[in-house]
Amino acid sequence: SSRFEPRPTRGSPSFFRSPAAQSAAMGAEQSLQQCKSDCKCEELRSAYCEGNGDVVQDKAMEVVDVTSLMDPRSAEKGVRQTRQFNVELIRIGDHWRTLGLLVSPDDNPEYLIVDDIWEPSLVSEWNVANESTGLEIKPGDIIMSVNGDSNSGEDMLAKIQASGKGSTLKLCLQG
Repeated sequence: SSRFEPRPTRGSPSFFRSPAAQSAAMGAEQSLQQCKSDCKCEELRSAYCEGNGDVVQDKAMEVVDVTSLMDPRSAEKGVRQTRQFNVELIRIGDHWRTLGLLVSPDDNPEYLIVDDIWEPSLVSEWNVANESTGLEIKPGDIIMSVNGDSNSGEDMLAKIQASGKGSTLKLCLQG
């Protein structure tokens, strides 16, 4: 039977272990695999690990207060305040086929998160036309509804994908 074993990351203690030591540490039988003669495992371990194999943090942990993002008084502190705005895109013109949004429906099933804006596209044209208003669509913005539908991110994505030439997309965003 096969068993899933997580792959070591730079922050995990097993990252700097030899393949044989990794196999033993994961509860597997001792592996016959050995490090190459030019292996740097021990050098890296001494540079990044404590005596017990735990990775040493080279800088202090940072604490971020995310509640200030929702606090109306946060504008005084220079923190980007969230805003809700509506965008109406009509699929006409040279770029009617390219909405220009790369979205993630899987980050949260209730909405879509904008990952990137493609150019040229309807969204990039919207952003140029609305640059002075501060209502540009940006990566990180959240699409809350499409044409009034806010059932799920998958439903909203389906509405966007089903829109054809001449159709109107009304997006409610928060960002």
